[in-house]
Amino acid sequence: MKGVLMEKKGHHGIFMTHEGAFIKGKHMSKAIGEEFEIEKQAISYRKYLAIAVVVLMLIIGFGPMGVYADPYGFIELDINPSVELAYNKSMKIIRISPLNEDGKALLDGIDVSFKGIALEKAVDILLGKAEVLNYNLNNVVILYTKLGASDETEIEKVIEEINNKNDMMTVLDIDKEAYKKLKENNLPPSVTVLKSKLEEMQVAEEEYVNIDNVNELAHIMNQTKKAEQAEKKQEKENEKNNQGNSESNENKGKSNDNFGGNNNSGNNNGHN
Repeated sequence: MKGVLMEKKGHHGIFMTHEGAFIKGKHMSKAIGEEFEIEKQAISYRKYLAIAVVVLMLIIGFGPMGVYADPYGFIELDINPSVELAYNKSMKIIRISPLNEDGKALLDGIDVSFKGIALEKAVDILLGKAEVLNYNLNNVVILYTKLGASDETEIEKVIEEINNKNDMMTVLDIDKEAYKKLKENNLPPSVTVLKSKLEEMQVAEEEYVNIDNVNELAHIMNQTKKAEQAEKKQEKENEKNNQGNSESNENKGKSNDNFGGNNNSGNNNGHN
C-alpha cells in the first residue's frame, strides 16, 4: 500500500493513503510529502486528528493529494552530466534523478539533500560542483516544462534568474505532456527539442542527425545563431554604406550642377 509521509517519529512515520486512512510504518529516511510503499499498521484516528486538519488545509490550499506525488514541473540540466529536477508548485525540489553515468557521479559527489530546496538554488549547487570537477560549462542546456498560464510567470522568473548567472546557457522549453510522452518512449527530450530547433533554423540535417550529445547539438545551434547574427550585422553595415555612397554621389551631382551653372553664367557675361 502506498501513502504520503506526513510526520516522522524516530524510525517510524505517519502516512496518509489515497483513501484518507492514516497508517503507521517505517519512513526509511524518506522526506515528508513523499509517497512510497508502506507496511500497513492501523492507528487511532483520534490520536492523529490534528494531522488530519493539517492535511485538509493542504488539500484545500494546494489541490488534490496527487500534487505531492506527481511533480508540478520538470527541469533537465545538461552539462554533460545530465540530471532531471522534479519540483512542486512552490518551486521546491521533490526529486532529483541522474540521466546518465556522469549525472550519477555528479550527484554522488554532492553532500547536500536537494529535497525541499529552491529550484534555482539546486541548479546553482549542481553547476558549482560541475565547475569544481572541471566539466565544460560553455554549452550548458536547460530544458524546462511549461506550466499553466497562471503559473507560467513563476517558472519564467526562476529560469531568468538561473540564465542571468550563466551567459553560455541554452534555455529551451517544452510542453509538460510532450515531455512525459518522450520519456515514456525512451526518447531524450533535450536531444529531441534541440534537433527540432536546428531543423527550424534550416541547418543541414547531416550536420546533426547522428549526434546525440546535448552539448554538441547546443554548440551547433549557438554557432549557427552567431553566424546568422554576423550576417545580419554585415547586411546592415552594407546597407548603411550603400546609403552613404548614394548620398555622397547625390551631393557630388548637385555640386557639379552648380559648378556648370556658374561657367555658363561666366560665358554669357563674356559674350555680352
